[in-house]
Amino acid sequence: PYLPISRQAGSSSMVEPALGTLDSAAGIGAAGRKLHIAFRSPQQLRAFNTPYQLGRAPDSGDAPDDRFETPQDASLVRVPVRPGDILVLATDGLFDNVDEEALLDTIEDLIEGSGTGASPQQLADAIAARAKELSLDKSVDSPFAILAKDNDILWGGGRPDDITVLVSHILDRADARAPPTDWAAVSGPGEPPPELLEAEALLAAERLAAEARTASGLGAERGEEEEVERLEEEARVGASR
Repeated sequence: PYLPISRQAGSSSMVEPALGTLDSAAGIGAAGRKLHIAFRSPQQLRAFNTPYQLGRAPDSGDAPDDRFETPQDASLVRVPVRPGDILVLATDGLFDNVDEEALLDTIEDLIEGSGTGASPQQLADAIAARAKELSLDKSVDSPFAILAKDNDILWGGGRPDDITVLVSHILDRADARAPPTDWAAVSGPGEPPPELLEAEALLAAERLAAEARTASGLGAERGEEEEVERLEEEARVGASR
């Protein structure tokens, strides 16, 4: 994701994405889940509890600063998606406190409870609220606490931290074209496989063709409007004679 960097001093954790998909049939997955994690991106850490940081220090000037990462250091991820998928991007304030099962519970509960589905904004609000709740709970064995113990650090409960959550829904294409299925998810850096480049070129060509059709249709409509205006003007001129 693109995160703008201002010239002001300060820093921000880079967001870490995870992807889930909503299956069309009930009872799929563990414990009858409708959701499952289809893809998770690799963590971007310098070390334990040291996620990548975008920032500037007062003494940085215009020179590169090894204390911070840049957008070019971000992991490039390309993964096939389908209509109904839910994309969750968040800082470590979410993933340090909410494990995948709790995240799926939160999303499923909101979707099922709403009756008519939940908007990305509602999902983001609910996920962030759950993360805040668990971050203040000193009795839970949070993902951060588990990872801390793996690094010989004694920690109990959640970890209060800044929490940023972005949620997107993958919508159906107007022409209902099926997504490519002959290539797997890939992550960068590096060139994507030729099959993916060909698929991207095909989609770009389709977009240009659709834009051309739209422009042609608008041109025809404008032409009809101009003809009507011409006839009306001729009628007015004839009436005045």
